[in-house]
Amino acid sequence: MKELHPVRLSQLKVEAKLLHKNFKSDFDSTVNMYLNHPYFKNLSYTQTEEKGKNIRLKDVYHIIATEYGFSRWEDLKRYVVKNDMLFRRNGVGLIHKWFKNYTEASKYHIKYGGYLLQFWADFVICGIEYIQLIELHHYAEEWEAIGYNWIEPTDKQAFQKLYQKAILQYNIL
Repeated sequence: MKELHPVRLSQLKVEAKLLHKNFKSDFDSTVNMYLNHPYFKNLSYTQTEEKGKNIRLKDVYHIIATEYGFSRWEDLKRYVVKNDMLFRRNGVGLIHKWFKNYTEASKYHIKYGGYLLQFWADFVICGIEYIQLIELHHYAEEWEAIGYNWIEPTDKQAFQKLYQKAILQYNIL
């Protein structure tokens, strides 16, 4: 099983497309790498060959998901989007402070203010500039309602609205 490090959803999609292409162009060596995968398990060579040569991209998405320990692509996708939707590489310079644990980030947030966000296992404090970059600055009321804290929002309904908007913005990328 592969370890899932912080990754963009777009990178996983590229990985799946390349693997799909490999199944189509270099079937023998590609399928040999995946013979023990549940997708091909307990099949004869003829069945494996037929299944592999007719493999669809959605099947490859499933293979990728199981390699990372997820039972379905939808579960992997949901997990990646949840952890990655607020991160923008081009906005790293707009981050005020970066933390490895929530307790320290929360203390800093209480003392100095800003927006408390999470990228995978990291917690960050940023200003409105970063919120503008991720296109969530139009929801000032919701940010205020959640206490500018993405991790422990004080208003679940306002958070859900922000969360859905963040997913939409991430999917636009």
